[in-house]
Amino acid sequence: MSALTEQNQFIRNRNRVYAAEAGAADFQYSDGDEAEAKLYTILSQAKDLSSKSYELQSKIDDWPTEYHLSSTRANLLRSLDLSNVNRVLELGCGCGSITRYLGEHSHIQVDAVEGSASRAALAALRCRDLDNVTISVANFNDIQFPKNGYDLVLFVGVTEYAGRFSQRATDQAALQDLLGLARKAAVDDGVTLIAIENRLGLKYMLGANEDHYGVRFVGLDNYRESTGIRTYSRSEWLEQITQAQFSAHQFLYPFPDYKVPTLVVKEGAPSSRVLEGLLPIRSRDYAEHFDLGVSEHRAWQGLLDAGNFEDHANSFLILLGSNESVLQALCPNELSQFEMPELGYDLPSAKAEQRVQDKKIQQHLNAEIIQLQSHTSNLEAKVALMSNSIGWRAMNLVRRIFGKTTI
Repeated sequence: MSALTEQNQFIRNRNRVYAAEAGAADFQYSDGDEAEAKLYTILSQAKDLSSKSYELQSKIDDWPTEYHLSSTRANLLRSLDLSNVNRVLELGCGCGSITRYLGEHSHIQVDAVEGSASRAALAALRCRDLDNVTISVANFNDIQFPKNGYDLVLFVGVTEYAGRFSQRATDQAALQDLLGLARKAAVDDGVTLIAIENRLGLKYMLGANEDHYGVRFVGLDNYRESTGIRTYSRSEWLEQITQAQFSAHQFLYPFPDYKVPTLVVKEGAPSSRVLEGLLPIRSRDYAEHFDLGVSEHRAWQGLLDAGNFEDHANSFLILLGSNESVLQALCPNELSQFEMPELGYDLPSAKAEQRVQDKKIQQHLNAEIIQLQSHTSNLEAKVALMSNSIGWRAMNLVRRIFGKTTI
C-alpha cells in the first residue's frame, strides 16, 4: 500500500490492482477484447517481464502487441537520468510498459493510475514481481493525491484525452486541470513529464493519418469536430505552460514518435548531429502504409536549415517544473540513440494498404473485362447484321465467282 492508496482508502483486489471499495467508473478505453485477451495470455505465461525482454519481443505480431511489449517504448525514459528521482506518479499507465521500466529502478517508488480496469489488470500483471510498484484503477478527477508527494509526474499519451473524460467546457480547460493536478502532486522542485503527438508534425503535413482519429489533416485543421481528443502544436503548448504557471520547461523530440522512439533530440542540439541521427528514421502511420523514403530525410534537413525543425517534430517530450537546473539534470544528453529491434511481423499498415491496392486492381480488371465483353458482343451483333445484308451477300457471290477470299 502507498500513500495514495491509503489516502483514498483503496483496497487491493485479487488481480493486484487497488480500487475504491465501491469500484470505479471504467473509462471504456481499450485496444479491444481480443487484443487484451492476447496480452493477458502472453503476460500470464511470460517468465521474463523486463522492459528489455526478448521473450516478450518475440511475441510481437501486430501493432497492439508492439505498442505494449516492445522494448522501444521505454526508450522515451532511457534518454533521461532518473538517479535523483525517488517517487513517481504515472497517470494513465496503460498496460504497464513504461511502469515496468520505472519499477526496474529499485530506488523509485511508483504509483501508477489507470482509468481502464482491464488495462490496469494487465499493468499489474506486467509488474507482478516488482514490490515498489502500486497499480490503481480510478478516474484522475476522483482521486485525492498526496500533496507534494512526487519527484516526477508522468502523462505519457494521456493529455490529448483530457477533454474526453472531463466535464469541462473545452479541451484546453480540461488540460489545465491535469496540469494543475500535477503541480499539486509534485514536490516544490518536482517535474511533470508529458509525451504527446504534435498536430503540426511533419508526417501529418505529408499526408499521414492523425493517430487518434485515423483521418488525414484533421489535426492540421485544428480538430473542428473534436470528440474530446486533441493534440497541440509547440506554440500552443507554450501558451498552456504559461497559463499553468510552470516557470521552467524543456522540450525534447522523440523520433519517429514518442510511442516507439529510437532517437530523442534535446532542443538546441547541433543540427549536424540531429541530421545524422535522423538518417535511419522513418515516420510511421499506424492506419496505413506510409513510406517517404529518402525524401523524408531531405524534408527534415530543409526544416533544420529553415529553423523550423522543432515546430514540426512528430512528437514532443516536454519537461515542466519550477527549477531549471533540475530539468537539465534530468535530461543531460543532447542526443540519445537506440537500436530498433527487428519486428516479427510485416507492418499491418503495409499489409492493409497492399490489400486495398490489390482490391482496386482487381476491380479495375473486372471493369475492363466487362467492358471488353460488352464491346465483343456489340461487334458480334454488327457482324451478324452485316452478314445478312444485301451488300454482304452480293460480295460473297463475287468472291465465289472470282475465287477470292478478299476484294
